[in-house]
Amino acid sequence: MINFFRKIRKKLADDNKPLKYMRYAIGEILLVVVGILIALQINSWNADRINNQEERRYLIRLTNEVRSEVNYLKDIKDDFSEMNKGLQRIIKQWQSGIPVIQDTVQYLQDYTSGSGKDPWYREPVTWTQLQQSGDLNLLRDKNLNDELFVFYSEVKNLGDNFILNPMHEFINTREKVNVPLINDGGVIIIFKYLELFDAKNEKIQINKEIFNKIWNYRQELLPYYVRVAGICQFQTLKLQRVIKTGEELLVKLEAAQGITTEQELINPFIKDLP
Repeated sequence: MINFFRKIRKKLADDNKPLKYMRYAIGEILLVVVGILIALQINSWNADRINNQEERRYLIRLTNEVRSEVNYLKDIKDDFSEMNKGLQRIIKQWQSGIPVIQDTVQYLQDYTSGSGKDPWYREPVTWTQLQQSGDLNLLRDKNLNDELFVFYSEVKNLGDNFILNPMHEFINTREKVNVPLINDGGVIIIFKYLELFDAKNEKIQINKEIFNKIWNYRQELLPYYVRVAGICQFQTLKLQRVIKTGEELLVKLEAAQGITTEQELINPFIKDLP
């Protein structure tokens, strides 16, 4: 094709027809420009197609990660909630001044609630990769981008704040909790009573000396347990708010992928599509 146009141009030049040659030259330039523009458009379209596919992959991964994180936070919230219930029961028992225990195993489980919880924050893989790789710009919905920042920031701040102060309260209380539970050999013996069963599947008889030690030590433990119970209640409330933020974010992440209930019923594996 190029050779064909070149022959035409040569013929016009040889025939000494400059006006026709100029028109042809301008037409050829326009043809080249149009070709370049078409090539650029094709490249741009192809790049957009690749970016859209990559964005969808990230959205799917983020959806799965946020869903996993929300479920994980629910478990952490439930842990704090259960600890708070146990602490409230044993605080009420101690404040009553009546050393009558209806359920010895429950009483010991409530007592060990004072040991608290270890740090629970975990680094999000996909969100961290998005930020470090510079691929965050692939997410075209900037409002969704902002809400991802909010959610992950809230989770991290809550996890970091737990390590800064509440964790120290738990460590101090844990040391106090262990005092009545150490036998002559320096071994903490309470946990075997909570876990072991005899051959007839009957709970082992627990040495009454342990209960006497705990009861006599209760006044010293009480302020620690009250503080830890307050921490558990606070953490439960804060986690509930973050969980709500995560659940709202999940709806928007699914909407960004075009996932609806009807689509999920038709193809339950739609979330795993590339």
